Formats: sequence, structure tokens, C-alpha cells
Amino acid sequence: MKKVLPIGLCVALFSSVLFARGPQEHRGFYFSAGIGPAYHSFYATSSSNTYRYTWNYSKDAYDYEPIKKKEESTYDAFVFPAFDFRIGKSIGNFVAIYTTFDFMFDTGNWDATYTQHNEMYDYESTKTADKKNSVLISGGGGLGFDIYPFLNPNSLFRGFHIGESSSLNGMFIETIGDRVGKGEGVFLANRINVGMDWWVSETWSLGVEFSYTFFNEFDVGDDDVDRHLFRVMFRLTRG
Repeated sequence: MKKVLPIGLCVALFSSVLFARGPQEHRGFYFSAGIGPAYHSFYATSSSNTYRYTWNYSKDAYDYEPIKKKEESTYDAFVFPAFDFRIGKSIGNFVAIYTTFDFMFDTGNWDATYTQHNEMYDYESTKTADKKNSVLISGGGGLGFDIYPFLNPNSLFRGFHIGESSSLNGMFIETIGDRVGKGEGVFLANRINVGMDWWVSETWSLGVEFSYTFFNEFDVGDDDVDRHLFRVMFRLTRG
């Protein structure tokens, strides 16, 4: 019993130092909202094998012709606005751990190229379809953290932070022009961000952040997708 009491007092003292909130410190409840421009791009390929029969008059029989089909799609767009929300906990004026949610809606050019290769005659035909006026919706949620390494209140780099998050992201794209086309998929999004905050009150700060997101395939059908997202976010943060 005599040992339990000092241990309990030490734990209480440590907790009070760790979670006690002073003015302009990252402790306690954490909330951050961001809005800003982004550049979004992806490249997708899919392939399939088929065949056809053609009548050969010299043989007086049908020829079996194996055909390889390949579709390549590219999409790129400058987006505004892109949104980002983070809710969690700041600990020790050093790290913020949070759940993150993001959403964006953009329009851009979705270009597709279709290739057919006839293996029997070694003949290849290519057709390009310009799918303009495409609408893309993307959003998801996951977990992340930000680290504030400069704790000195007099440091010029106070408010600098780096972070990382992983989330599940859904994407849907569809053309709205005269050509019909649509696509969808689920991705594992890995975001790296670097930013700077400036305190405007005892609990609130304004900042700017640059982030890069790489998407790994989770459920995209037979497509092989290479997808990237760059964002510049203007943030309002509490905690």
C-alpha cells in the first residue's frame, strides 16, 4: 500500500504535465479543417484476350484469329476546392493523433486509347476517344498523426509540423458529354504532409500545408491504376 500511493501520485503528476493545457499549446481536443486547390491525376490500363473467325476463301474454311485488346485511360485536373477535416487528440504539445476525412469534386479531361492487336496477321489498330467534361467524386476516411518538433515558443519554426495518414478512399468518374463512359474504384490512400501554423489566439491557429497522396489499389477490378494527388491546404486548427 505504501508503494502504491507514491506510484499513483507520480502517474497523476505525469498526466497533469502531459495533458495540462497552456496558452498556444497543442494539448487536449484537436480539430483542424482545410480547404485549398489540388492537382489530381491517374493512369489506368486494362487488357483482355478475345478472338474472331473470318472466312478464308483460299482455304474454303474459317481462320481463327487471336486478338489482344488493351485500353489506356488518363485523367488530370486542377481541383478547387478540396476539403480535409481532422478530429482527435493533441498530446504533450508534440503530437496530434486524429481521424481524417477528405472530399473533392472536380471536372477534367478523361482520355482513352483503345488498341487491338491481331496476332495471326501481326496487325494493330488504335482508336483514341477524347472523353471531355468528365465528373469525378472522391472521398474517404482513415487515421493519421502530425508531429510538432519545435517546442520552443520563441523559435521561428514554432508551428512547423510533419505528418502522415492512411485511409480508405473511394473514387467515381463519369463522362457528361456525348461519349458514354464511367469508372469506379476503392484505394488505400497514403498521405504525407508538411505545414506551418501561426497562433491567432490561445487555442486557434491558421496555417498552410502541402501534401502528397499516393493511392494503392484495393478494389479496382481488372485495371492497373497509377494515381496521385497534390494539395495546398489553408487550415484552421484548434488544439
